Amino acid sequence: MTDAAATCCPRCAHTVIEHLFTSPVPGVWDVLQCGRCLYCWRTAEPDRRTRRDAYPDSFKLTVDDIDNAPEVPAVPPLSRPGSRHRRQAPSPTDISKMPRKSPSGGGI
Repeated sequence: MTDAAATCCPRCAHTVIEHLFTSPVPGVWDVLQCGRCLYCWRTAEPDRRTRRDAYPDSFKLTVDDIDNAPEVPAVPPLSRPGSRHRRQAPSPTDISKMPRKSPSGGGI
């Protein structure tokens, strides 16, 4: 990779960059990942996502920021069919028990 944007991580300036994927159309884009902060970017994204000098200052990280970061938030478990967090469509029996309203808004 000879692109100057790929020489360091836009977020933390680390110089170990791993090449993850290449576009199925040769030369269109590559997906890169920082070896320290794990930031990933596609080379076809705008400079504010791919170049350290154009990356927003408020999102840049230092080694101290990374070393002193609290733990990475856990990913919640997937919801399972029937779990209380999963919304299911009402059954035909449930629909037949629902109160019906007339077009005027009153009960039938």
